[in-house]
Amino acid sequence: MLVTAPATTTGATKAHQGDLSSVFVHLGAKPPALDPRFIKLKQEIAPSDPSVLQAAYERVVKALKNESLEIRQRGPNVIPEIPFQSIVENNGRLPDDIAAQVKKRGVLVVRGLIDETTAKAYKQQILDCIDAHRDTIVGFPADKPQAWELYFTKAQCACRSHPNFTTAALALNQLWHATSETEVDLENNLCYCDRLRIRQPGDATFALSGHVDGGSVERWEDPTYRKCYQKIFEGAWEEHDSFDVTHRVDAEMDMYNSPGGCSMYRIFQGWVSLSSIGPGGGTLKVCPLVKEPMAYILMKPLLEPHLQKSDLLGSWPGRCSDITPENHPEIINDCMVSVPHVNFGDAVFWHCDQVHAVEPKNESNCDSSVLYIPSSPVCRRNSEYLKRQRDMFIKGWTPPDFPANNCEENIEGFRATPSTLDANQKLGMGLTPLPIPPHEGHKEEGSLTPGQRKARLQHNQILSPFPTP
Repeated sequence: MLVTAPATTTGATKAHQGDLSSVFVHLGAKPPALDPRFIKLKQEIAPSDPSVLQAAYERVVKALKNESLEIRQRGPNVIPEIPFQSIVENNGRLPDDIAAQVKKRGVLVVRGLIDETTAKAYKQQILDCIDAHRDTIVGFPADKPQAWELYFTKAQCACRSHPNFTTAALALNQLWHATSETEVDLENNLCYCDRLRIRQPGDATFALSGHVDGGSVERWEDPTYRKCYQKIFEGAWEEHDSFDVTHRVDAEMDMYNSPGGCSMYRIFQGWVSLSSIGPGGGTLKVCPLVKEPMAYILMKPLLEPHLQKSDLLGSWPGRCSDITPENHPEIINDCMVSVPHVNFGDAVFWHCDQVHAVEPKNESNCDSSVLYIPSSPVCRRNSEYLKRQRDMFIKGWTPPDFPANNCEENIEGFRATPSTLDANQKLGMGLTPLPIPPHEGHKEEGSLTPGQRKARLQHNQILSPFPTP
């Protein structure tokens, strides 16, 4: 039997104060030591025949080297792109050729998701808010913030629930699949309230090195999370399905109450651009592959040279998984690429397992600004977090996943409140219930799977009672 993991901390309060640096070791967060129980855990996960994983690891290294040739040749052009209108014209789904590219690359640029005029208006509202409340709003770094502890501005709430964003997010969600009984609804998107970035020209402080979100040691330690990667741990990584949601909805991604850990299951991370910026402008970098990097990351600590060490090669409790040139050279040195030039209102989405980073410096002559907005389907974990986030939203306090600076509480006029939200925004923020088709067997039942129906019913039960309009 595998060693017992510690009790989970989902629902616990984060650190009372802090900023973006709280979770990144390369920004100053202290990495906690891994105790000896991780040696036993690794030994029990690894196949009894060490040659199985060694051979699999050698195959994935070879695959990465082969893929790196195209990545280096094509640069940002290796990342698939699509005009938002093409999603609309394809009945809200990605065309087959784009869908196939995203399943391989894990990342997508959606052009013209928000019109330029609206995107610029969002940005100006946020700049006005910061200017009016600079003495109370926290950011990182403290002296010249590039990432702001703002979550509930009217601009952010409007963008998260913009009909175009919802359409794109649901199109991406449809790339995933689950058993019919899995309690997940991929046809609704919930709002996860995250930060924003306004990275000034010349800034070199907001330099996030290669990392993977969605937990750290949890991918090895949590039994349910491990099931998502069972084929990888068996040495059959080629059979791993990066788009199977079956076990992910119940996986524990934040066992240690990380100060920057995400309690919500973000099926795709994402941002909407509030700048016209390209490679070199302090923008996002990704490894434009999903399956191969994750197989490499998960298998390497289980190989014989590392098996007797309490070390997961850059993953620590309560921190993100750092992907470094020292531990993961085939990824960082050979397969990282900046996203293409984006304009106001363009969006970038990347898979929850994607290795990503931020360019070390904004070398451009304009700011590099984005609103961080992921795609988050309906499932128990997300509904439970949404209820806690809703409570904070109503009070004007920082969302529960983030350091409790509560610096938006008194920015009246700029901060959204329940009364300022439209119907779509209220639905995404958990202020109104999800629609439920008639009971099973009714002639108007529609196409909901049993699991999808349960997810919606459970969502409404968790968030009930809903606030009075």
